[in-house]
This record gives sequence, C-alpha cells and structure tokens, in this order.
Amino acid sequence: MKKYLIILCSLLLTACLVSEKDMPAPTPAPVETEEEMGSFELTLTGERQTRATSTVITKEEADNFLITIYKGSDVYRETARLKDINTRLSAGYGYKIFAESCSETEAITTNYGWGQRRYAGMSAPFAVKAGQTTPVSVGCSVANAGVEVVFDESVPAYFTTSYDITITEGNRTIVFDAITGGTQVGGVINQGEVAYFNVDDEGHHTITYTINAVGPKTLTKTGTLELTKAKISRIKLNYERSNFNFVIFLEEQEIFLEDYINISDDDIKVDDGNTETSTSHDNFTEDNTNVDIGTYGQN
Repeated sequence: MKKYLIILCSLLLTACLVSEKDMPAPTPAPVETEEEMGSFELTLTGERQTRATSTVITKEEADNFLITIYKGSDVYRETARLKDINTRLSAGYGYKIFAESCSETEAITTNYGWGQRRYAGMSAPFAVKAGQTTPVSVGCSVANAGVEVVFDESVPAYFTTSYDITITEGNRTIVFDAITGGTQVGGVINQGEVAYFNVDDEGHHTITYTINAVGPKTLTKTGTLELTKAKISRIKLNYERSNFNFVIFLEEQEIFLEDYINISDDDIKVDDGNTETSTSHDNFTEDNTNVDIGTYGQN
C-alpha cells in the first residue's frame, strides 16, 4: 500500500512540473521611462460674475477639490485630493480631468444633514507630450440646488407655540423653524440656513414639504417644490388671519462660483527676506498750515 502511495505522489508531482513548464511565462509590465512621461498644470475656473451671490474659492479650499483623471471613458487614476494628485502622466491622448469640491454624498450629509454647495466640472480632452507640461483648464460650476425658508413676522405673531417647515427624504429630515429659518420683519429679510440637494441629469429635484403651526389655531399644509441646479429656492411664508391660511411666495436666487485658481508648484513660496516692496498711494497736496502737536487730533 505504501508502495502505491509513493508512486501516486510521484506521478502528481511530475504532472505539476510538466504543467508549470508548459505554461507561458507572464509578460512583464512595460516600464515607463522618464522620456515617456509628461505632466499637466491644472487651472480651476469659475463663472465670472459680479453678483452678491458669487462665492470665492480660496487656495486652501481648492487644494481639497477631488480630482479624477480619465483616459477615454475609463478611470486612469483614482480620485484624490488636488493637493495630493500626481501630475505626471504617460505620454498619450484622450485624457480628461473631473474636478469636484466634494462628492455627491458629502453634498447632502455634511453640516448635520443640511449639506453643502457643490462645484464640479470636466475638462476637454487633452494630450500629454513626453517631457512637456500641458496646461489644463476645468470650468467648475454649481452642481446642486438649495432651498431656504423665510417666515414673515405674521407667522410667529399668531403661532406663538411653534411653527416649522419640514422636508423629509428617506433618512434625511430638514426642519426650518424659529432657529434655522430666516425671518422677514418690516420688509427686511434675515436669512437662515440653506439645505442642499443633488439634482438629476436635467438639473432638477422635487421636494415635498409640510408646514406645521400651532397657536390659537393649528394648521398643517403640504406642498411640493421643484428645485433647479445652481439656484436657491426661497419659500416665503405669510399668514393671513382673515383666511386662516398660509400664503406662500417662491423666489429663486442664482448662485455662482467666482474665481480663477491656478494650481502649480510655484503657488507657495517662502520669503527669504530679499523681497522688494512696491507701494503706491493716491495723489496728495501739500498743506503748510501750522499744527499744534498738543491739540492735534482732539477735535
């Protein structure tokens, strides 16, 4: 029995050796030399606007943009923060860069569920040439939508117990009340919190809201609102005692990104103390009036 067992093991070992011998050797991965590499210099651009709703992105904020590099339709380099991105690429054609200030998930989960404004954009296809640096521009615009609520002074005047507008979507609940909502007193609007929502491919998102108010009379009212990409929809709630009902006004306010951010290794420089100072001032005229130093500035 032992003799047969030894023969069987020998046959198996021989079969393994033959199989490994007949298998083709793995093809070594091509080694990219420095002569076959190029680089890119990224510029994030925003919509140049002069409205009060424009937002300036700082260099520190830009450093945390999420960058994904594509080649054709395939992901060539996984998503990384801009400050950590490797700008060295193999020479070739069909590269594209997608930049976003945060992920879609972060856009609706940060700030205790209120979300945040999200900027995103894709570059045009570009080529990387060996030994050269290719300038690449990504135009970023607002990619989500926002909603805010403003309570007219007539609402807290009547509903002295409580009042709120609640938006519920899945596990996400947003409540605009006396603390988080804005107010309108004497025609002046004090803005409150803004809740952000992702939009579909057409740039829209529909929300359902419920108004609850408790005072001498309790009222509940449900409505829907279609949000639009790059706009904040404002619900202005007014209470009319004559009709015992709410009057709702809707406004839209566009939101922009305003800045041009050039990202390169030269952005951060250490002053060695030899920097030349250049200053300028407005024209002035000489005044020969005598001044009493003891009383100067005391008028």
